[in-house]
Amino acid sequence: MGPSNFDSDLGSLFVKLTELIKTLRSENGCPWDRKQTIRSFHHYVLEEYHELVAAINDVNHSEMIEETGDLIFLVIFLGCMIEDEGYGSLAEILTGAHEKMTRRHPHVFGNLTVSDDKEVIENWSKIKASEEKVRSRESILDGVPRSLPALSRAQKLSSRAARVGFDWATLEDLAPKIEEELIEFKKAVEANNLDKIREELGDILFVLVNVGRRVDINSEAALDATSDKFEKRFRYMECRLQAENKSWGDTNLTEMDKLWDEAKMLE
Repeated sequence: MGPSNFDSDLGSLFVKLTELIKTLRSENGCPWDRKQTIRSFHHYVLEEYHELVAAINDVNHSEMIEETGDLIFLVIFLGCMIEDEGYGSLAEILTGAHEKMTRRHPHVFGNLTVSDDKEVIENWSKIKASEEKVRSRESILDGVPRSLPALSRAQKLSSRAARVGFDWATLEDLAPKIEEELIEFKKAVEANNLDKIREELGDILFVLVNVGRRVDINSEAALDATSDKFEKRFRYMECRLQAENKSWGDTNLTEMDKLWDEAKMLE
């Protein structure tokens, strides 16, 4: 199959999918699909995104294919709703995406030469900063979505601030800041001040996110990996108790710690 046939096949599949969505949204279509609005739809997109991430982390190829299909379907569905509301057409959406990606890859579609991926990122940032939507921002923090997961939002906000030099000079400078926040958290706990405990816990997490940023570690991904590890070990503990015909009520913390250590050893 040559490139032209491949493109033609993809194009026809895209048309079939958009026609399917328009049928679902039509007067004789599905009541649920007709009822959806742009505002009501965003959490379905987030849900499918997280299911795709889970499939990627599990290296489950069949699930990756299915969940990618689900996410593509929902994004096109969203595009159809944008078109239905008169905000823009699918053609405008696709054309805009194509033009933006072409403009931001001058090392592929232009004469720019880059030596590595770091230069790609640097040039990408410069090009993005020159675009009207970015130039019209009132704050360097504009454009960081409030709907991002908290760790990702914290990392993006601190990365933006670091661009103008608002950052710790070295990674080592973060250590005393962590200690300072832990002391403040301990004082809040001792005072049994729930609002202050919440605030200081947030401060600790924010500093730790910055530690990750300084060593190029995505905090969201790091915590996901730790959560996966915790889940795997805890499930092992459950299986061991079941094998002994025991419930959680039949054990104590010392025995739980022993099972936890067994799970760690197996890794």
